[in-house]
Amino acid sequence: MQLIMKTKTFISIILFFAFCLLNGQNIKPERLKGSWEGNIILPDNSSIFVIMKFTVKDNNVEGGLDVPLQSTKDIYIDSVRVLQDSVITDHSSTIGPGSFFKGLMLPGDSVIDGRWMQSGGSFPLRLRTTTKVYITTARKTNLNPKLEGYKIVKLIESTPIKDQQQTGLCWCFATTSFIETEAIRLKKKPVVLSPMFFLTPTYIDKSEKYIRMNGKSYFGPGDLTFSAMSAYKKFGAIPQTVYCGKKDTASSYNHGRMDFKLLEKVKFYVKNGRGKMSAEGYRENIADILSSTLGKAPAVFTYNQKEYSPKSFADEMIGINPDDYVEITSFTHHPFYSKFILEIESNWNNNYYLNLPLNDFSSVVDYALLHNYSVCWDGDIRDGYYNGFADLNDSVAAISQQMRQNAFDNYTTIDQHNMHIIGIATNNKGKKFYIIKNSSDFADCGGYLYMSEKYLQLKTISVMVNKGALPKEIKDKLTSIL
Repeated sequence: MQLIMKTKTFISIILFFAFCLLNGQNIKPERLKGSWEGNIILPDNSSIFVIMKFTVKDNNVEGGLDVPLQSTKDIYIDSVRVLQDSVITDHSSTIGPGSFFKGLMLPGDSVIDGRWMQSGGSFPLRLRTTTKVYITTARKTNLNPKLEGYKIVKLIESTPIKDQQQTGLCWCFATTSFIETEAIRLKKKPVVLSPMFFLTPTYIDKSEKYIRMNGKSYFGPGDLTFSAMSAYKKFGAIPQTVYCGKKDTASSYNHGRMDFKLLEKVKFYVKNGRGKMSAEGYRENIADILSSTLGKAPAVFTYNQKEYSPKSFADEMIGINPDDYVEITSFTHHPFYSKFILEIESNWNNNYYLNLPLNDFSSVVDYALLHNYSVCWDGDIRDGYYNGFADLNDSVAAISQQMRQNAFDNYTTIDQHNMHIIGIATNNKGKKFYIIKNSSDFADCGGYLYMSEKYLQLKTISVMVNKGALPKEIKDKLTSIL
């Protein structure tokens, strides 16, 4: 979720917190218990309706944020403090650094008058007690890859749609779908895998990298297909029916609290670990935080009346070789037909990408799909993404290599979302679209959506494909690096 705000200096935030810490006394957390509603008033006099909910346990306050306008519920609030009559809620880990609300509780304990701070901007927000309960209305989810008025040219057999819910794990869900679909291509019986199984080893390794780099490495729920594939290679896979990755199977995935605790823990080690920590110790602590939410994956399990380990299950029931896959991109700031470490924040493990000219890049995607290889996609969905489509203005005649490079250089195209391409369709005018499996229902694009060819060429960061999906004329140029 993003709330679009203006700029203000960070110094005011620091001074405000310092004042509260120096002068705050007489903490009364019970005054906050319950739900509070209000409107963040933006500069154009529009507003964003929010509900904050607070619970009190052992004299500590925890909270969640609902944003009905964005069909968003239970965004974890990092911290809640009551200092004298001042209320401070911190939203930095979920909404962005410097995001918080500060307000003054008025007499009567039913109104908090304050301001919402976002990216340094300061905007009025008056909260009032409420009995309202926000129930998220379902966004549009298309469970049928066939859309009326479109002709399917190619559709690769795949597994059912997955929903990442309140997590930042699109990379994990997309790659899991990709692995399942590759197993079907290899004539394996379809099986639904647990995306959450790949999360624990990835987060543990990411934590170690962050600590070893003294906090100068990316750390967050976002990641890349590389990480899921690496976890598969090292540890295997587990069916979703065996390990769903949540202790309460009836609940939905919501990792806000877990993500905040993980970030808090690695920051603690960077700041306070000198002479005290060990790699074994902090890896174990990270694993404990993960298992408290995800549960522990079994070392041995039974599936279809046969006993497996995750490795033996992957070998027998999936059968892919992780070394057979390559990430491909197309940028001019590195030589074509070479590999380079792509400069994106989530590439914390310094993975290498194969760099192809745009025409070859597009040819690989089409050749792969037409030859029954699906494609894992990483790119940007901030523009032209709505109601089941990802499309650009048709006034753009064609996407050039320079347009693509400019979009990357000026942050118009960023590494933001991962999805899984399984087919090709055309409309009645012959315009090409890619059929995509999505794990998120943001902007009414849940389930299957259609992405135009120009959108893919401009808004894609990279794709992952099997090396067998490379056309011979392109592969011949890459014999020394594949």
